[in-house]
Amino acid sequence: MFVSVKKRMMKIGGLLLVLPLLLVGCVGGDDTMELPTKQWGDIHITVQTRPPKVKAGMVEFMVLAAIKGRKPENELVVSLRMEGSQKWHQAIQDGFLGVYRRVVQVRDPARDVLAVKLRVKKSDKEKILYFPLALQQPTNTASE
Repeated sequence: MFVSVKKRMMKIGGLLLVLPLLLVGCVGGDDTMELPTKQWGDIHITVQTRPPKVKAGMVEFMVLAAIKGRKPENELVVSLRMEGSQKWHQAIQDGFLGVYRRVVQVRDPARDVLAVKLRVKKSDKEKILYFPLALQQPTNTASE
């Protein structure tokens, strides 16, 4: 009987050690920030940033492309640059999820404008959308 009580106490002790780790994992970190969504035909384009709040320096931009806001659009070639820069930087497609990533140098978050060039693969269709970084806002995660 003493052995079973000891085993039970060890299990409870183990759970008490793991529980705080699980709870810490549930606590939200920085809010996700995004730029206002733009549209090209039936494709909705949203841009998120890492770190969440844009600062001067290297910033990862995630371009999320979805048809009618739902189905991932993965037939695009996406390139990014800060307005005024001559060089386009092609984003890396993150699987077939309609997510494209690229790190770009930001000099002045209050004034810089991200230019996103979208081109449909195997087509001449192309569009450039502009996202002023000063318009960055928290995403609405309360409804999710």
